[in-house]
Amino acid sequence: MTAARPQVAWILQELTTIGHARHALLLSADGLTVACSEGCPRDLADRVAASVSGLQSLSRAGGEFVSDDGTIWQQTMVQYRDGYLFLIAAGDGAHLVVSAGIGVKIEALSYKMADIVKRLPEALAVASREHSPQG
Repeated sequence: MTAARPQVAWILQELTTIGHARHALLLSADGLTVACSEGCPRDLADRVAASVSGLQSLSRAGGEFVSDDGTIWQQTMVQYRDGYLFLIAAGDGAHLVVSAGIGVKIEALSYKMADIVKRLPEALAVASREHSPQG
């Protein structure tokens, strides 16, 4: 299943071919699901998109803890008992999120995500939403 952007479905499916990868999402910087990989329920995608939006914001805020110059955030990985969640910036106004089981090769999945973002930034970009006059 994909939402709104079927042209990125193949990109998300490519990420789920890494061993133990489960789901992949493209989300807007403000936390809305733009597209999700096949087999990811839309309601789950929407909940994860909203929570991961906050996670990336918190991760960005930690930059000054890493470097006196306030380094730029690149990736967040969260480990759970049964797997991982990976989050990176992807094109203008977008983030890429992938979940994987505990057996995933972390380096391989991180590299694949970074490679896709590097190769396809325009395809992954999300235009900012226009606000109506009512707010």
